Amino acid sequence: MADGRRTGSAATDDGTASASPEPGTGSAPSPTAAPSSIPLSTRAREAVLQRIVDRRYAQGSRLVEREVAEELGMSRVPVREALRALVSEGLLELLPHSGVRVRRLERADVEHLYEVWEPLTIQAARLAARAGAAGDTEGLATLEAALHQAESAAAADEATREVAAHTAFHESMVAMSGNPLLARTMEQLSWQLRLVFGLREEPAHMRAQHAEMYRHIAAGDAEAAAASTLLHVRDSRAVALRSLFGEA
Repeated sequence: MADGRRTGSAATDDGTASASPEPGTGSAPSPTAAPSSIPLSTRAREAVLQRIVDRRYAQGSRLVEREVAEELGMSRVPVREALRALVSEGLLELLPHSGVRVRRLERADVEHLYEVWEPLTIQAARLAARAGAAGDTEGLATLEAALHQAESAAAADEATREVAAHTAFHESMVAMSGNPLLARTMEQLSWQLRLVFGLREEPAHMRAQHAEMYRHIAAGDAEAAAASTLLHVRDSRAVALRSLFGEA
């Protein structure tokens, strides 16, 4: 059910958004896009996605179109479009004559996600290390900032912010790879990864693994970066399965 909070977005006469993206969605439009050019259905989709990721909309919970629209400060039309899109993407499922609900993750969903993510993120680490060796100091600084953000969030016991920092680390590694095809492919996994990261435990050794990955990338050692990333992904999978299903 909707939690009653509003994003403060408002509709314009042409059905686009007149407010900036909701903080923390992790899926903000391009900085070059004027807020008024962002379709409300896109903003609604991103807002619902973020609420699923941060568990304001729990797995199995029923979403009522009218209540979601009121919470987001939008009309029901863009919200209806957003919910339909999320049904087609597999994050929501239809209920007979009663709207939609947040789909519960099954073990197979997590397995399939990691099977696809593993080789892609390993290659991202390898390419990022090559970029580091070629002098990409900006990319390295972005990675290091994500590490510091994760440590700060962990020290403050802010789990949602820590998950966001870990996600940012992986997304920054992909950006640093310099491969636009890889970036577009990984973008398709972004919300599924955020959901799994948000639902699983976030043990301290995950931060240590990211730090090791960063050291190899900063050193320009592509194969060491790839190897440490493989270990991290395999461990992340085990943690996710244990957290979500009580088994590795």
